[in-house]
Amino acid sequence: IMSKTPFNWVGNKYKYINIINSIINDKKYDYILDMFMGSGNIILNIDAKANTYIGNDKNKLLPKIYNVLNKADYEYTYSDIEGSLNKFNRFSNKEDYYIFRDYWNDKYLNNKFDRAFIIETILLLKMCSNSMVRFNPKGGYFNQGFRGLGKKKEFFTETMKELCLNELNGLIENMKNKKYEFLNADFMDYFDGVCGEEKGLLILDPPYILRKDMYDTDWTKKHDDKLFQLMQTTKDDYIYFNYLERDGLMNEGLKKFVDDNKLKIVDIN
Repeated sequence: IMSKTPFNWVGNKYKYINIINSIINDKKYDYILDMFMGSGNIILNIDAKANTYIGNDKNKLLPKIYNVLNKADYEYTYSDIEGSLNKFNRFSNKEDYYIFRDYWNDKYLNNKFDRAFIIETILLLKMCSNSMVRFNPKGGYFNQGFRGLGKKKEFFTETMKELCLNELNGLIENMKNKKYEFLNADFMDYFDGVCGEEKGLLILDPPYILRKDMYDTDWTKKHDDKLFQLMQTTKDDYIYFNYLERDGLMNEGLKKFVDDNKLKIVDIN
């Protein structure tokens, strides 16, 4: 059963799940590791059979939330959402959002990942501008602005609240069907421990770099080279996402790697 996570943001791969599953269908692994998990839609919906399904991300937010939900023996109700909405004036103006964002950041930075925080995070990601999840690189706090009310008197409609609850409770229920682990580790520190005797499938969806001046402090050429080294040496199967070409720019390093290793390319977009 497909389960779209309510913790969605731009760039997630939910709409490509069927294509991904058609590639790896009927295969069996000791583990499947989604190294750059992001929203988690791939690891939560992948069809291949495995003893353990592992989601990893350098940002702590969703690994910690998913570890809470993975142990949850309850379901969320309408009153869970209403409690948060009433606490912040039902988000009837933009000032409510920024007061709420400060409150959310205090809990996030102090690791207060309680039951209410799960709902609060869904609300935050729905309201932030352009569905983009951004954290200040130095302070580590969430800094994305408000999407806006438009013509609405308050942000959350009845339909949106129902959708949030259905996705959240569906996610909790589906987690019971497989053995999941969620990690908060840096790829550069962690990947050497992946390639053991067991047979795994690696899901690799790193930041997409097309030219040298696009590298930043979070993803550098050193990261790219390390990832190419992993793919070159691992005995595991892997699926790697990136742009080979976009807007007239060719990813030369990736093109050479694909040509040298005679990799199969599936165009999903």
